[in-house]
Amino acid sequence: MVKFSLIIIHLFYGFFQALYILYINDKPKKRYIKNWSKRLLSILKIHLEINQDLNKLLSNKHFLIVSNHISWLDIFLINSIVPISFLSKGDVARWPLIGKLTKCADTIYIKRGNKKSLSMASNQIEKKLNKMDSVYFFPEGFATDGSRLLPFKSNFFQTAINCNINILPLSIRYTSDGKFSSAPSYAGDISLAQSMWALIKVKNLTAHISVLPAVSSKKNRKFIANEAHQKIYKALSTI
Repeated sequence: MVKFSLIIIHLFYGFFQALYILYINDKPKKRYIKNWSKRLLSILKIHLEINQDLNKLLSNKHFLIVSNHISWLDIFLINSIVPISFLSKGDVARWPLIGKLTKCADTIYIKRGNKKSLSMASNQIEKKLNKMDSVYFFPEGFATDGSRLLPFKSNFFQTAINCNINILPLSIRYTSDGKFSSAPSYAGDISLAQSMWALIKVKNLTAHISVLPAVSSKKNRKFIANEAHQKIYKALSTI
């Protein structure tokens, strides 16, 4: 219950700070988002392991970044390393507390099955990519429990082709005491409260992020989506 209380307090703190950082410059905003995300991982006692310095990599070059998707926590894992714009389903904007936090982090929202929303999101992604900013999205379209990788939807890979930038694949997995853990999963009908409670109960949780070789955008979108999928699938299968 102590951990649960700390999470709620931290979320409320983030919510009220978000009302402020919506209106400040980009650099202090990113510093706040990074520190807030790192504090969340600390409260949840999540250890983060990554095979490369992602912050350094993205400071020298920008990418369209893709990965498998397990949890709402995935976003804060990345933001604890380097704050970045994510593509997210529109429902997240209405989540209590977290919705405001994602909005202040320049999240791009999309309504599933809405062609107009798809076009608007693509335009927003391209605008950021052309400004030399990286953008992150989950091409599976849905979260899993981490034990499988769904096929990739190729629509948003077209933005990398249009902007002539490479795709950077990442793989994400969670372990507890060195063994696979589905505790962080936000798949199916799991509620946010249930997901948080599972995170509170699990012990010795480690999040593993692998930065994989970049994929060229010189092919058609289905080809590069498949290549990114294969790299992530191989990374998850060799564990």
